[in-house]
Amino acid sequence: MIESNKNAGAIEAEAADWLTRQDGDDWTAAGQHELDAWLAADTRHRVAWLRLRAAWRQADALRGEPIAAAQRAPLARFSTWRIAAGVALACAIGAQLVHMQDDSRVQRYATRVGESRLVALSDGSRVTLNTDTRLRAARDDARTVWLDGGEAYFDIAHDPQHPFVVQAGASRITVLGTRFTVRREGDATRVLVAQGSVRLSEGPASIDLVHDQEASAHDGAIVRSTHDRASTERQLAWREGRIVFDQTTLQDAAREFNRYNDYQIVVDDPGAGAIVLGGSFAPTNIDGFVRLLEQGFGLQTKRRGKDIVVSR
Repeated sequence: MIESNKNAGAIEAEAADWLTRQDGDDWTAAGQHELDAWLAADTRHRVAWLRLRAAWRQADALRGEPIAAAQRAPLARFSTWRIAAGVALACAIGAQLVHMQDDSRVQRYATRVGESRLVALSDGSRVTLNTDTRLRAARDDARTVWLDGGEAYFDIAHDPQHPFVVQAGASRITVLGTRFTVRREGDATRVLVAQGSVRLSEGPASIDLVHDQEASAHDGAIVRSTHDRASTERQLAWREGRIVFDQTTLQDAAREFNRYNDYQIVVDDPGAGAIVLGGSFAPTNIDGFVRLLEQGFGLQTKRRGKDIVVSR
């Protein structure tokens, strides 16, 4: 384990060195070729480089500096505060990755497209996985999980001495005992609280959420909104095998249906995409939804491979 930590630390140091060199004014095509070779040599190299680059960009964003400027700034801009912020975040995530590299210490859970699954953790917490979701749990720490993709509803057993932590990419959700959902799409994370309170952190940024509040985190920025109870329940309806729309555009409704089906609804007509609809639907009944579009809204649909193209 000591050797693994040493290797991870060495890789992080190399990644930081490459980023520093790339950010300088004397960066050349030859240097880029060497960097490409280093990235291709080991998957861990690319993971460390991407993670540290994202962390330093977050530090720039928090300071109010545009990302474009951060990418090609002079070497002198790598001041102590920036390196410290980036390395602190990268090392924290890196330590977790080292811990998770040993598959014998990891319990993996997953759902296919259109499938949901209830998972019981050893601490008494329960997690419901939505469609196309991947979750990892440390076997020796029932209060820590990693959401690698998709959406999950957490019903956390109360334990004031041991906070429950959900790591979703660069986002970290910390709770004592509550109910909430976490949805991860790429580098963006969305948290909706149904009961209790949670703390959402991304890099140095942090925010506390209570029931019926939602927040989205991306690139070091966190945006919060407040809903009424009915809106929260609509967003949680997937746990009962439904998706509920209320004044939802067809474009957004199609995007939601596509999460649950191999066949994809493609709305290539802006006018059709702006149509507003509502109702409760079985998420995997895409054929029934398409018939509604044809019969209820007079829209045209055409099958093209696994795409269902909708237009007026």
